[in-house]
Amino acid sequence: MRRSINVLCTLFIALMSAFCCTSCEVEETPVVLDEPFRVALSLSPFSLNQFNDGYSFTVGEKTATTPAELQSIYRDLGSTEMFVRIATKRHKTYQADGVTLDNTVDGVEDENANVHTFDQGIELCKIAAELNIPINPEVMGAYTYMDMDRLQAPRFEEYPEFYALQNGKDWSELTMDEVCTVLRAYGAFVAEELLKNGCTIHNWNLGNEANFGFAGIGLGMKTAVNPSLENVLDMKKYVASVFDVWWLKENVWPYEARALAATKEGILSAYAKLGIDASHVKFSTHIATVVSATRASVSFFETMAKNGYKMDVAGISYYPSAPSMSLDKWELLTRTVVRINHELGIPVFIAEFSYPSGAMDGPFASWNKTLDDYKHTEQGQADVYADVISWGKQHGLAGIRYWAPDYEGWYAMSMFEFNQKRGTAKTILANHKQLIEQ
Repeated sequence: MRRSINVLCTLFIALMSAFCCTSCEVEETPVVLDEPFRVALSLSPFSLNQFNDGYSFTVGEKTATTPAELQSIYRDLGSTEMFVRIATKRHKTYQADGVTLDNTVDGVEDENANVHTFDQGIELCKIAAELNIPINPEVMGAYTYMDMDRLQAPRFEEYPEFYALQNGKDWSELTMDEVCTVLRAYGAFVAEELLKNGCTIHNWNLGNEANFGFAGIGLGMKTAVNPSLENVLDMKKYVASVFDVWWLKENVWPYEARALAATKEGILSAYAKLGIDASHVKFSTHIATVVSATRASVSFFETMAKNGYKMDVAGISYYPSAPSMSLDKWELLTRTVVRINHELGIPVFIAEFSYPSGAMDGPFASWNKTLDDYKHTEQGQADVYADVISWGKQHGLAGIRYWAPDYEGWYAMSMFEFNQKRGTAKTILANHKQLIEQ
């Protein structure tokens, strides 16, 4: 999720919530899946940098001073997988001293510049292999970052074999066929490297909150694929999520589906090349629910399948304390999960979830909404997490990822209380095993 919400988006969402219907009838027929519930408690993408900066994390009598030690604690508390987010930026970049990270991209400070690199993906993969934990890679298809409010094109200058496939063209000048050719090769490379480094992968996630595009194909981007999308106002995409889903279905999602399908094809080709059985491998893409009415969410996954990218699991971000188009956040979750289950016949995975244990501040100062009777306390944070899991296990939810549990910059959303670079587990983490078994 982006570290801040665009002011215009926030104002729009607040306005829309007063007008959007949130009380559609939904029959919550129990849907119990035949696979274990995924509890994706994992190192955050920021954890490696925090450990390098001297952080430690204490849970009960255990203190972690390395990423592997912390993930081992998560595993003992019931985590079933690790997570790695991968941008197309391949290596970290440093300032002249060769030690201090250079977080500028095209002359602008970018907080994600050295967080989601391919090298970090491999490093996390090796930790997962060492601990014998499956890894869930998220292939963003963006240079450093993307989400619902920030679509970014990939760059392949650090991958000469893929860059050559662009035939000297800028990414924005490529045709749809040329885009797919590059993404197919890139997907194969990422998968082969992760698999060769010992990763066990059951689930792939493509894109990050891909409501409005993927790999530089979408709203507001200069592209030869669909020139009409350039300079589209932000307001248009949010309006479309509520009133004009047909516009997204005609102008954005078919192109996005082709790009996602090409990436998936490349990933599967790596399994074939290495002689690894891929019959169990599942694919997902997740979208943000704060900007999407339920019918738009269902339409997104339906349109993806109709245009060549069929998913095994539908992914969503669910942040109950964030500004949203829905006044009833619990109904938003249940209605979305049930409708996807029943209309598309696939389970839902909450790819991003969190809830604050206190007042949110900084870029998240607007994330102070409460969900029903769940207070912004450590107990409230633990209770809502447990109740979402308990409900989800009976209604077609494949699993949940608590987003960035160890990240101090996540403010009250974190599962740790921080003091002088030392994190101490809050109630939600100290009692995690009991909470997920309720």
